[in-house]
This record gives sequence, C-alpha cells and structure tokens, in this order.
Amino acid sequence: MKSIILFSFLFVLMLYGCGNKAEYLTQQEIDIEKEKVKNVILDFNKASDERDFGKMIEYLSDEVIFFGTDSSEVFKTFAEYKKAIDQQWKEYEKIIYGDLQDFTIFIDPQGNLATIFYGTNATVTKQGQTSYLYLRVSRVLEKKNNKWLIQGGLTGIVRNYNQLNSNTAN
Repeated sequence: MKSIILFSFLFVLMLYGCGNKAEYLTQQEIDIEKEKVKNVILDFNKASDERDFGKMIEYLSDEVIFFGTDSSEVFKTFAEYKKAIDQQWKEYEKIIYGDLQDFTIFIDPQGNLATIFYGTNATVTKQGQTSYLYLRVSRVLEKKNNKWLIQGGLTGIVRNYNQLNSNTAN
C-alpha cells in the first residue's frame, strides 16, 4: 500500500515537472511588446478620430468595460460602448486625439496582459465651438492570437485649455 502511494506521488510529481513551464519574455521582447501596445492605442485613437467604429472594433476584445469621467459613464457591454460612441459622435462634430504624453506601459512577464497609462490633448468641436481638453487615460489589453486587444479602461477630462487660458489671461 505504501509503495502504491509513493509511486502515485512520484508519478504526479513527474507529470508536474514535465508540464508546460511558464515562458518569460526577455527585456528586449518586452520592449517590442510595449511598442505593439502603444501602436494599438494610436491606431484605435486614429480610428476614433475618423469615426470608423468598424476599424475600432479590430482593437477591442470580445468583452469590454469602459469608465468615463462621471459615474453615469460605465459601459459594461459591447452594445453599451457602441451606443455611447454613437452618442458622442452625434454630439460632437469632431474629436481629434493628440500624441501620447507621459505614458507608461506595464506588461506581465509572460506577455499576455498589458496596462497603459497616458495623457493626451483632445481637440473637440461642438456646435462650431472648439475646445482643447487634456485627458488622462488608462487601458488594459490582453494578447489573443498574437494580437493585443483592448479589454477596457478609464478616461477622465483633466482640464479644459479654453478655461485654463481664460483664467490665466485675467
């Protein structure tokens, strides 16, 4: 009986030892993946600038969750997110995102999950009036089929440069 238990334990230990070991990325591989993540964000923002939701969804995961500036802006399904984007495009004639500023990208050692934090200027036109906003954004991405996809994130308006400029002029 003891030999059966010992044999079973050794067999399980052997199987565990022969199993797939986690493969960790080198620093060079991590740097390459960080550049891919940055490019996904830039391409996603460009598709948004162009109001091309079909292109935007190429960069989205199957399940998404997004948070906006205020508590009513929580989108937990793809349909809710699409509805919010459609509403945004109806309300604003144009939204153009600037370059990524102050960005940081974290990638897990196996290269499956990434988080990016960044700031960006946004030029927004509504009813013929242009405003210049500064946004803080975070995005969480997952790698599926060797492609980075946005799972969700948070966007907040930090300041309105129109207000900032009018306040400093006085």
